[in-house]
Amino acid sequence: MKTCSLFIKTLLLYLMIFSLYSCKKSDNRPDYPAGSQENINSWILDSMKVYYYWNAGLPGNPVLNTDPSSFFKSIKNSADRFSALVNPDLPESYPPSLVHTLGFDWITLQTSDGQVKTMISLVVPGSRAASKGLVRGDIIQTINGTVPTAANIASLTNNSILKQSTDLELVGKTGIIQVQRLINSEDPVYTYHVFQSGGKTYGYLFLNSFENTALSQLKRAFAYFKQEQVQELILDMRYNPGGSVPVAAALAVMIAQNTTEAATFVEYRGNQKAGVRKSSFGAELSKLPSGLNIGFAGFSGYRLNLNKIYVLTGNHTASAAELLINSLRPYITVVHSGQQTLGKDMAGFVIKDYRNPQIVPKWEIYPMIFKLYNAAGRGDYSNGLTPDQITDELTVLPLKPFGDLSDPLIQSCLQKTNMVAGQNRVESTLERPRVIFDSRVPVDLKTGLTISRPY
Repeated sequence: MKTCSLFIKTLLLYLMIFSLYSCKKSDNRPDYPAGSQENINSWILDSMKVYYYWNAGLPGNPVLNTDPSSFFKSIKNSADRFSALVNPDLPESYPPSLVHTLGFDWITLQTSDGQVKTMISLVVPGSRAASKGLVRGDIIQTINGTVPTAANIASLTNNSILKQSTDLELVGKTGIIQVQRLINSEDPVYTYHVFQSGGKTYGYLFLNSFENTALSQLKRAFAYFKQEQVQELILDMRYNPGGSVPVAAALAVMIAQNTTEAATFVEYRGNQKAGVRKSSFGAELSKLPSGLNIGFAGFSGYRLNLNKIYVLTGNHTASAAELLINSLRPYITVVHSGQQTLGKDMAGFVIKDYRNPQIVPKWEIYPMIFKLYNAAGRGDYSNGLTPDQITDELTVLPLKPFGDLSDPLIQSCLQKTNMVAGQNRVESTLERPRVIFDSRVPVDLKTGLTISRPY
């Protein structure tokens, strides 16, 4: 469409101007000294006026003589939960994360009989935590010599992150287990396997993020599923915080047989400067690094001839994981089970000062720039995607290993093989404990659907 092309060219022009000269001031503000609060905040404001989804609501003349973090918060739209301003010299601008520091997460629960328990909810495969024997479902007796309670678990978590190590005593295991800083990169594909149920062959895959490094393992997993003649596929994304849109597009091509290279994978809707653009599967795949992009034909060669796919989610499932679910729906039946997702239906890219020399060094803006819609024009899931079958993994404790057939989320798929997506919505009546603390919550806030520029 010519109108869309005009918007694209307009945005390209803004990108070029920004890259070379930064955003030009739109008022009569003076040239503030480099490094001053006013200079940094002027750059933030001018950048947001160009890219920010809610740019029309930005204040005209905000107070500039305040620290940049406070200034950024003051100009964000009230509906914006995810835009961020970070600086590597200011650790406080990065929310703390237990899993990214030590390679595991924990939750603190209060059961129906009033007992408070802290339990390992996730362990990164290949991490020091995994090598020390930590497994999902382990109940923690002490953290650095202290019994975790509802009152102290937050401080115990923060102290472990700051120390970049922790000493744990676990119920049923002898001795103290010392876990130190995570040094390896996470392989997003934690596990995959094949099993038989009800006369059918199921494939199960746990995917924890949409990083580029996932592609080799995804291809290996789907090749195995194809070899084993898998008839039903369960994709577990209960903790997946998102990642790369092109990786999500590649996985969608491997899953849905009705997709074509020219078909729409995602529709980007930006502000009045960015406009609207539909992006095909082929266009998204072209953004993959050259060494990873095997093209539409290459990825579609891994297809399993599926009529539907079971997707497991939790309230931490976000960004590219939600996008995948929504973008698959026009092409394949998606049977969604688990908990309502986080509701990050937007995308953005990092904004830096690209001038040479930089006038505003180190500061980086991660603004929400685009709302995301599927090929049918459906989106607006800022409250999260609601499952067809609402099921909670906490109804069966201790937590089961990922892929265990007794896990409530997997059971919901096996029990509802003939369930029609969007119909007969069922909620589990099993009692669940109350979650007092969840170390993964900061990951929800720092996770970005940070994409390569789509134009």
